[in-house]
Amino acid sequence: MFTRLYAWWEGTDPNGAGTGDAHGGGAGGQGKPVAAWPAARLAAAQRLFGEGSTFPAAEKIIAHQIQPLAMDATTNLLDMAAGIGTAARFIAQNAGAQVTGLEVDPAQVEQANRFAEIAGLGEKVTVQEGGLGNCDIKPGTQDMIYGRETLLGLVDKDKTCREIWSLLRPGGQVLLLDFMAKKADAAKGDAAAWGQFEKMKPQLSTVEQIKQSLTASFLDVQLAEDISKDFCGQILRGLADVARNLKQDSIPKDERPWILWEVEMWARRADMLQAGHIGFYRIHASKAEDDTA
Repeated sequence: MFTRLYAWWEGTDPNGAGTGDAHGGGAGGQGKPVAAWPAARLAAAQRLFGEGSTFPAAEKIIAHQIQPLAMDATTNLLDMAAGIGTAARFIAQNAGAQVTGLEVDPAQVEQANRFAEIAGLGEKVTVQEGGLGNCDIKPGTQDMIYGRETLLGLVDKDKTCREIWSLLRPGGQVLLLDFMAKKADAAKGDAAAWGQFEKMKPQLSTVEQIKQSLTASFLDVQLAEDISKDFCGQILRGLADVARNLKQDSIPKDERPWILWEVEMWARRADMLQAGHIGFYRIHASKAEDDTA
């Protein structure tokens, strides 16, 4: 798929020698990025998915995913992995919540805060550099915590669940949205192929293992739902729309490999979900009203 897409882009023979290094100049060979979010990737993703968004159908996906949370203007919400603030801005604008985001990449922190200012949300959205366990968020201050794809790369998920408990006020809620194995052994092959393409090692847990980690951290799991079908459909519809955002002649050369890589990445993720060994789950849990231990 990738080679033929690149060949169409460049007007070369998909079987020719010139297409084997399609990623050279930004994304590395054989579908592997050489860096997580270089400037060219940030620019390419937004060219594909719209300014301020780094994944397909972003607003529709976020709106569907946050349904279990009842937020208003009094809500303090922490976005555990804010990126360029796509979800943070959507939540602040549509639910009125005060949103603090955490992001380890300084370039994305800068873009997130710039986009918030442009949207008139500078007083509602603040993204700061850091992550759980390495931030200045005071314990017991957050009404809600939102985490999209924050668990996948973590080995010690129990530690993350304990940190979530610490930051939540009594009665606070957490919403986790992530890829999880449907059965521990069945997903190994898919996970290995996934990690080879995206140059990372997925640390897949089953939904039951995540629920156990939350329960062990004194968080009451209220919902554990497989939303793979909806998520996959939204990805594919989002990919179908990307052509509207592409004007080939105006795209810098250094962005083209990343545009191709992003399309390939999301198409592979959709294929993986459709294979059925890995799912995308929504887990909603809460901290007890009297839990101040």
